[in-house]
Amino acid sequence: MKNEEKNLRLYPKYRPLSRDFLFFYTINVLFLTQIKKIDMASVVLIDTFYALFIILCQIPATLIIEKIGRKRGVVLGNICNAIYLIMVINSTKLIQFIIAELICALAFSLKDIGEPSILHESIISSAVEKSNIFAKIQGNAVSGYYLLSAVSLILSGFLYEINGYIPLFLSLGIVIITILMSTRFEEINVPNDEQKNEETSIKEAIKFSIKSKRCRSLLIYSAVFYGVISVLATYEISLLENLGLASKYIGISFAVLNIVSAISSRKQYLFQKKFKNRTLSVIGIFLSLSIIASSGITLLEFNLPIVLIIIFSMYIIKYIAVGLYNVLLIKYLSNFTNSKIDTKIFAVNSFANSITSVVLGLFASKLLKLMPITNAMFTFGIFSLVVMIITLIYMKNKVGLEPNKYSSYELKYDSKS
Repeated sequence: MKNEEKNLRLYPKYRPLSRDFLFFYTINVLFLTQIKKIDMASVVLIDTFYALFIILCQIPATLIIEKIGRKRGVVLGNICNAIYLIMVINSTKLIQFIIAELICALAFSLKDIGEPSILHESIISSAVEKSNIFAKIQGNAVSGYYLLSAVSLILSGFLYEINGYIPLFLSLGIVIITILMSTRFEEINVPNDEQKNEETSIKEAIKFSIKSKRCRSLLIYSAVFYGVISVLATYEISLLENLGLASKYIGISFAVLNIVSAISSRKQYLFQKKFKNRTLSVIGIFLSLSIIASSGITLLEFNLPIVLIIIFSMYIIKYIAVGLYNVLLIKYLSNFTNSKIDTKIFAVNSFANSITSVVLGLFASKLLKLMPITNAMFTFGIFSLVVMIITLIYMKNKVGLEPNKYSSYELKYDSKS
């Protein structure tokens, strides 16, 4: 019991620091183009390789965690991130940056599988409120990340102007702290009589993910939602730049938006209490409508201040949806799972998300070649709304049911069964 309690206390302190590269990810494009003299086409190529490496690293990362355990897998992931930053600081050639992206992809594959699994297994399986406890701790952790991200969004730009390497060294320092913190996690082992001959293979986990209507529906929804917000990470900034908004104001705007996500992730239980089993439907539709409204307003002849106010309002809705998604999706995926399969379900989810991100990224890139950013974003918004509606129709009567409404196969890995 002491090990579980230790993990539950450590996780919300650790996760905000480990979720992303604070200080660096906001200026990485500037660093590569201005400091390292990498042309923009090559930067896009580097990002594409990262997305492909994430896909390729899912099975190896799962096997590594299966072999060395969740804790050591997470520690290894943080070490790989430190190596990645050191390589970025010292690299000068394109091939070196691509190799660094491979190491980074392996790092986040290990962490995205191992970290939520450590939290999931640290909550006693007999607890009736396990799902709610998981969501609360995950929500606090994600909220903490968004608050730190907001601070780093503002500071990194000013620090970059002083010296382009300062944000990287700050990021490296934070990664070193996460390495030390991750060594303090305790490995939670299932009882020996449960371990014998009951380890679920990756093949069986993939089969379950496909055959289980509930799990399959959640994975499809997650992939669609993740793919859309991955595209928006570029579209949103490009739209504001196209309107002539200064970069410093863009940075401040997204710092505020990260605070919005922090609040929504922390208060996710209020949203779920109101909408219950319609929660995913509501945030999915809101996400798509916010894209259409924020880009559509630029096609009308309104004054710039009015346009910016409406865009920012729509961005707020989008960031509320993202904050909720980052907590609730993992919560729903962890329901009805135990230590035999949870890490593999997280791996399948990451795999599906990465594939959709690549596909939608290529589609979004093609749109930008055919039309201006305002038209491209509006078209993408219509497309995402249609896909989201189809996904939600497919999910109907498969997700959000009472436990006794699911088949015995759906509850095969229920930790409380």
